[in-house]
Amino acid sequence: QEHIDCDFERIDGFLTASDAEQEKIFGEEVTAIRHLGLQMDEMDEITVPGVNVGRVMRFHRQGTFNAGKYMVGLAHAVRRMGGQIFTGRVVEARGGRAPFIRTEDGAHVYAKYLVIATNTPINDRVTMHTKQAAYRSYVIGCAVDKGAFPGFLLWDLGDPYHYVRPVRSEGTDLVIIGGEDHKTGQANDAAARYRALESWARARIPQLGPVVYKWSGQIMEPVDSLAFIGKNPGEEHVYIATGDSGQGMTHGTIAGIVITDLIVRGRHPWADLYDPARKSVKTVGTYVGENVNAVGHMVGDWLKPAEVSSESEIAPGQGAIMRDGASKVAVYRDEDGGVHKCSAVCTHLGCVVQWNGGEKSWDCPCHGSRYDANGRVLNGPASAGLAPLDEEGRHVPSEGERPAAERRH
Repeated sequence: QEHIDCDFERIDGFLTASDAEQEKIFGEEVTAIRHLGLQMDEMDEITVPGVNVGRVMRFHRQGTFNAGKYMVGLAHAVRRMGGQIFTGRVVEARGGRAPFIRTEDGAHVYAKYLVIATNTPINDRVTMHTKQAAYRSYVIGCAVDKGAFPGFLLWDLGDPYHYVRPVRSEGTDLVIIGGEDHKTGQANDAAARYRALESWARARIPQLGPVVYKWSGQIMEPVDSLAFIGKNPGEEHVYIATGDSGQGMTHGTIAGIVITDLIVRGRHPWADLYDPARKSVKTVGTYVGENVNAVGHMVGDWLKPAEVSSESEIAPGQGAIMRDGASKVAVYRDEDGGVHKCSAVCTHLGCVVQWNGGEKSWDCPCHGSRYDANGRVLNGPASAGLAPLDEEGRHVPSEGERPAAERRH
């Protein structure tokens, strides 16, 4: 309907297995797909020149598009239809009979319904965060000569997994390679992850050119691998979309369809499948394991010794956790040598944050909240930044805590 120019194209997708453990899962996938009656070809190799991949399943006529261009098109459509878009704001969401959003400068926006589509929900403090876990996923973009890489999607069954997709552009094309995930705040080895992605890709696609982009993103992994889309548990007027498991381009569209129908018509045939309140006996083990992991960090990280004993041990552009008596302090040294301190206690549920050298951020290992180097919140579920500290490690009152006569207007 919108005719959004986002480089959409139909291409084949290949699922590959590369070792004995993956072969076992591969066989289970084949059985399930045949049971569902989906179209799939089982092949010994991809019949594409210059691509070295073993046993695969081919799924015909899958799709790919440029998500950034697609979002720009959606934004234009929203504005044309009278909607308003505000960005760069830190907000809190509250449900109930009169749900509202409160901005950091104190403004309140009320609505009959709220849709919280913030990757991880910022309106819920506990419930949904026990049903999914935050993972950091890594991506590189390699240049390739125009036409040298035939368009297809590729993903494997590894743990951590890997995937490939093309990006068309004028002149040089790109091949996107992603994966090498780990739980947020539970590794600080981004450079090694990028090298692993490049090594994996070059062994399979030798025509790749130089790496021209590197980045990481945060994905939410639900315990049963399916997104949570619909009413927030216990709420009548708040809807959520989360648990994308790296499938946001698909789930974002599904969420737009399902939640719109639930608000306008009160029903949708897919609503039960994606219901955020659903429970699955088959995933109890995963549920327990992920929550034991979070609780382990919630308790264990408080008992760990300081990472450095002196600020002088922290290199420019890096951060580390120090101790001040029983307190944990997040210390960052900027590129000019200036030292910045804030509490290392996540404002969500009190876990100790960890330094992420790849993104220059403080990441919470329990539920994935993230803060910039100076403690400003970047990613929920936390809605407030890390408490700032002065050079002596004393708490610095926030704007709202200062006497009225001292506050800025």
